[in-house]
Amino acid sequence: MPKNDIATTISAADRLLETTENPLHRQILENYRRHAILEICGEWEGIFDADMMVEHPVYIFNITGMDGVVADGANAVKDIYRNLAETQTCVMLVEDEQLWVDDWGFASDATFVTYLRGRDAIERGFTVEDVDGYYREHQHFVMIWPYDDAGRLSGEHVYENKALHRLEQIALEEFITIDDARTRLLPLLRPLPALAPAGA
Repeated sequence: MPKNDIATTISAADRLLETTENPLHRQILENYRRHAILEICGEWEGIFDADMMVEHPVYIFNITGMDGVVADGANAVKDIYRNLAETQTCVMLVEDEQLWVDDWGFASDATFVTYLRGRDAIERGFTVEDVDGYYREHQHFVMIWPYDDAGRLSGEHVYENKALHRLEQIALEEFITIDDARTRLLPLLRPLPALAPAGA
């Protein structure tokens, strides 16, 4: 069975950009699109560029393995991304995403599919039969990401419908590696547009 297309992750943002004219809303969507590519490819440092994120972001998680976790400030948030990249568990495919964007930011309803080795699944508290095996973790998330008036991310609020959580073992040929993600997504990376100051 062939690998799923990791570029599906940015398809909802791309579709909404086709019909969105408001400059701030477009900036938010472009930010989200760029953020997703950088995170999935393990290039997380770029997420903290001055035009991408505020100086003091706050992340709130109520998801499997991170119940009631609050990352308050850039250093705490960087630790999360650094860990994802170092363990190469940053490779996530976002499916069936619905997006709503407004001046305050965006809301998302989607299924996140994370690619894990058996040992990584064990680290997350799962019981698996094959420590060297290949797995996909499916999670249904509702997210609220607030942005400032310059279109910079100020935080993430991520909530999971745990009744839909599942872990499945897959064949090697279905497993998406970080190198696969970089090959597919980095050519799609583009700089943020210049956003005119409010009232200009």
